[in-house]
Amino acid sequence: MRQTAQDSMLFSRISLQGNAPSARGFKDMVLEYYSHTEYRPSRAQIEKDRFVFFGLLPCRPWMAIPAGILIQFCYGSVYAWSVFNAPINKLLTDNADQGGAEVTFYIALGVLGFTGALFGPWIECSHPQKSGIVGLVVFFSGHLTAALALQVRMISLLYFGYGFVAGVGLGIGYVSTIDAVSKWWPKARGTAAGCAVMGFGGGSLAFSAINEELLENVSLPVTFLVLGSINLIIMFFCIQFICPPPPGHNQDGIPMVDEADIPQPKSMGAAAGADSGTKGGSELASAGIDKNPRYLAILGSERPILYISLAEALRSRDFWLLYMSFLANIVFCLVILSNLPKIINRLFGMGSRDPQEPPLPAYLAVSIEGGFNMAGRVLVGLLSDIVGRKTTFLMILLTQVGVLVCMPFVIQSENFWGFMTLVWTATVCYGGGFGMIPAFIADMFGINNTSSCHGVILTAWSLASICGGLAFTGVINHYIDNGSMPYETKMYTVNFVWMLILVIVGFVCCLFVRSSIRDRLFPAPPDQVLRMRVFGRVFRVLYSVWHENAPPSTPLESDYATAQNTDNSASFLQHRIRRRQLRCELLTKEQEQVEWEEYLVLRAVQHRLMKEPDV
Repeated sequence: MRQTAQDSMLFSRISLQGNAPSARGFKDMVLEYYSHTEYRPSRAQIEKDRFVFFGLLPCRPWMAIPAGILIQFCYGSVYAWSVFNAPINKLLTDNADQGGAEVTFYIALGVLGFTGALFGPWIECSHPQKSGIVGLVVFFSGHLTAALALQVRMISLLYFGYGFVAGVGLGIGYVSTIDAVSKWWPKARGTAAGCAVMGFGGGSLAFSAINEELLENVSLPVTFLVLGSINLIIMFFCIQFICPPPPGHNQDGIPMVDEADIPQPKSMGAAAGADSGTKGGSELASAGIDKNPRYLAILGSERPILYISLAEALRSRDFWLLYMSFLANIVFCLVILSNLPKIINRLFGMGSRDPQEPPLPAYLAVSIEGGFNMAGRVLVGLLSDIVGRKTTFLMILLTQVGVLVCMPFVIQSENFWGFMTLVWTATVCYGGGFGMIPAFIADMFGINNTSSCHGVILTAWSLASICGGLAFTGVINHYIDNGSMPYETKMYTVNFVWMLILVIVGFVCCLFVRSSIRDRLFPAPPDQVLRMRVFGRVFRVLYSVWHENAPPSTPLESDYATAQNTDNSASFLQHRIRRRQLRCELLTKEQEQVEWEEYLVLRAVQHRLMKEPDV
């Protein structure tokens, strides 16, 4: 965020969304599209949204959660695609192992992420029923096109129908449903979004059995017609219970401080008159603000609000650091999820060094993994509501680091239950990332940017599915082509190593995410080199560049030395000059609060002086 924008709007309700340019080229239209993400219902629409299900039932917040779970349950049917691979390949090529049917799944996931990024602003500006109905109709159209492709035996039409068309509907419906549900619960966004996303994982389990049953009784084209019709009916019924919360239900913009942190008129007046040794007090006293009742009224009653446009959110380094953290969080389990039966068979089953039945059938291991996936989406979302988003995200990334460090040793020892325990542990973290990321985005960039930023960040899902899968398969094929046996562990160890490096990079990126407005605007000392927040505490690295035995060269250096050690500032300065090295600080909550309040006082003085008329 630009500092000029921050300073000018600190104590005012000013939006960063710019005006439309006079000369509207394509670039200007794109910038304008990604700058306005506010849903503005009419009075008639607000009144209509008081009732759901065709106006027959009064709207209640709890209704959105079961409706959202069932809608995501239907969209989760895409994760049961592996059931279709062999029948489709056999239909098109007479060879169940060749034909390219699995490519359809990768296309659908790739289109999902990029559709969310493209349609995110439109979803945010639209009624959730409108975007939801568009999503389910397009998703149904993809099933119809897939049925036609299988009837005429045309693989390219299958790629277009289920891969592209259904992927577009999946992207629109996935984003709009989750964000609509989470907006009803501003105090528990992580839990609400986790519950909705849980349905997606549940759908992958249930539709595996449903697809198997359909394939045994009807032809492939009819299977897609029936499957699409089931999804259409369930989702259309549930979408009638999805509506936006009334105006004022969510905080517009991002609060700069908590209510308890806003300086009160009496305390500020006393601080301005008595604390002349601090910079904030001297500025207030010199400006005469303590005698200005209008200024005291502003500070005592106005809650500072920061407004961030989508364009600013997408340009911020914090968004892309979070993007990398999310990508690192999901790549391991995405690869394992699609290859788990094959890995179990090669390392512990009939394809292993000592062929035998694995202790747990592969299909049952996958089902249990789906259960841990669902549980992680809810439990991690709930945990993030309690301990904070960034702390929770660091915890799940650190857990995945531990899993990947242990994984090579476990597979070399042929410990099946140890392997499955590690996989299920990582799966909880994987599901948790999806469960809490909508709430994380809303907290960082505002509720009006949730759908748009969520859509963009889901492109990491696409990249992890495609690039991660290709990298994993490429390493395996390289070793097999060079004479290695499929049951040898070296090829899997290499894959776990590059995944471990990626997760470590994601952990480091998450450390540098400034997850709150306070972190982004927190004042920096003149010799600060680095600052981050680690598990709720501000950690910073300072480096002195003052010359040996020289007095402070500027008033700023003298003030800083005095602030660091008011009892013996000279000896402190001499100590700093003598060492001339990096110094680390881990601020206490009290120290952080003092520096933050001083910053707010200085910005408030600046704002007030700018508004005073010239005499």
